[in-house]
Formats: sequence, structure tokens, C-alpha cells
Amino acid sequence: MTEKELRKLRRHDLLELLVEQSRETARLNTALKEREEELAAATESNERIKAKLDEKDGLIEKLKGRLDEKDAELENAASGAEEQLNRLKSELDEKDALIEKLKSRLDEKDRKLEADAAAAEETFGRLKGKLDEKDAQIGKLREQLEQRDEKIEKLEAYTERLRSNTWKEMKESGLPAELLARLKALI
Repeated sequence: MTEKELRKLRRHDLLELLVEQSRETARLNTALKEREEELAAATESNERIKAKLDEKDGLIEKLKGRLDEKDAELENAASGAEEQLNRLKSELDEKDALIEKLKSRLDEKDRKLEADAAAAEETFGRLKGKLDEKDAQIGKLREQLEQRDEKIEKLEAYTERLRSNTWKEMKESGLPAELLARLKALI
């Protein structure tokens, strides 16, 4: 409303307008107080949140420091692990070379063993043949020995008969006892 319009109003209307404005002011003051209380609560909440944030920031800084330490440790460990890995790799390469060398020696020994086995088998075959020949000869010699033993037994039996017959004949012939004793010792 403009100033001219205000002057045209009556006193009663003006009072009503003033009362209405007072009411509006009271309502606005109440709303302002509510808003101020809300703002105070929000400010208090913000303060608490800010304190928590500061606490979290401190924790983050602390964790950052620990993380930096761990990063340094990891870097040291990684470099140590890399050195160890390189050392192990070189040892593995040496072992591989040794394995290859031993494998070639083993292959050579296998070839030699195969050649030796073939030579031994050939020698074994020859020796077996000779042994079989010797066994055959032994068999023949045993047979001959048995035959000779039989002949010897026959001859000994025959000789014994002859001795006993000859002795009887000599005894019967009347030879002196002294001569018979000497002959007995000879026979």
C-alpha cells in the first residue's frame, strides 16, 4: 500500500491493519524463534559433525602415515623379493643346466649299459654254449668213469679170486712157510 492509500483509511481500519501487522509480526517472531532454535540445533549438530569430521581427519592422517610406512615396507619387501626372485631364478637356471648335464650323462650311461648288456648277453650265450659242451663232456667222462669203475670192480674181484686161488695153490704146493709169508706180503 502506498502512503496516499494509508491516509484515506479510517482509524478503525488502520487499527485493524496495525493489529493484523502485530499478529503477523508475532507469528513471524515465533517462526523466527523456531528457525533460530532449529538453526541452533543444526549448528550444534554441525559442531558435533565437525568434531567427528576432525576426529576422522586425524584418523585419516594417522592411517595415511601408517599407509605410507606400509608402502615403504612393501617397496623394501618388493625390492628384497625381487632380489630374492632374481637369485632364485639364477639358482633355478643353474639347477636346470645341472639337470641337463646329468640327463646327458645318464643317457650316455644308458647307451653304455645297453652296449654292455648286449656284450654280456653275447658273452653269456658263448659261455652257456661252452658250459653245455663241458656238461656234455662231463656226462661222457662220468659214463667212462662208471664203466672203468665197473671194470676195476670186476678186475679186483677177479684179482681177489686169482689171489685166493693162487694162494691155495701155493699152500698146496708145499712151499716153505717163510717163503709163503714173504709172498703173502707181496700179494
